[in-house]
Amino acid sequence: MPLPILKNYNVPHFSEERVIEGAKSLPITFDVTFNPDNRTMPVVLFCHGFKGFKDWGPWHLVAKAMAEAGYFFVKLNFSHNGVDSRDLSDITDVEAFGNNNFSLELDDLGLLVDWLVNDNEEYRHYIDTDNINLIGHSRGAITGLLKTLEDPRIQRMITWAGAFNIKKFVELEEDSTWRDRGYATVENGRTKDVYHIGYQFKQDYLDNEARLNLQAQIKNLDQPLMLIHGDDDAVAPISNSEKIHQAIQHSLYLKLEGSHTFGASHPWTGEVLPEDLEDVVNETIEFIGLD
Repeated sequence: MPLPILKNYNVPHFSEERVIEGAKSLPITFDVTFNPDNRTMPVVLFCHGFKGFKDWGPWHLVAKAMAEAGYFFVKLNFSHNGVDSRDLSDITDVEAFGNNNFSLELDDLGLLVDWLVNDNEEYRHYIDTDNINLIGHSRGAITGLLKTLEDPRIQRMITWAGAFNIKKFVELEEDSTWRDRGYATVENGRTKDVYHIGYQFKQDYLDNEARLNLQAQIKNLDQPLMLIHGDDDAVAPISNSEKIHQAIQHSLYLKLEGSHTFGASHPWTGEVLPEDLEDVVNETIEFIGLD
């Protein structure tokens, strides 16, 4: 049975937004949320998905639940995700969005882990730098899995409605059309905005396939891995998690009720998590555990 989310609202919480320099000198904006009465807490680092961002929907309630459970929770905006650090409510920097790629996201994660482990003074006594865990939602699962493969500082990886086929994203457009026009187009299903993704995105994959080919590397992942997928996911097929589970025999695969966002939407005006997402958080808390 999953552990219940702690709902003692008398538990003190501290949440602060921080900014560090990310890939190509663009900012990585991130939040830290934790109980300041605790010490040496495991770190849980949350990676948003494609067209996602740290302040989407009820992610702030996920942060609060994880802090209540005893974790030092960090959620970030990748430097090129299109959310301007001066306006965190939606994607407005379409130039940055169009210049994003997987290598930049991996570099961002490395810079943030470096900061947590080596550079920050304010939170050093709160965190256990030998217990860093990643959560990746949707396309964030691809970035998280790739970073877990290349960075031994990551102790556990959890995917929520994870994508797996990285080539789906580098085949958004027929190659000659994408190259000649210079960009592929993608629509934001929520806002109906159409974004341009530069050909550099595909070129980055072609130039760095040894680093980015997740399908070829996944069998080498040694860290504990949990795969959580909703049974009604119309965005990232549940077969993604099934394929990863087949490749990683030691992984824990959970098929839960829920959509791609487990009942969440943006903006989220409620004061509690949707039930399906609460189940996901419960399972994640139990999987990471507290020593």
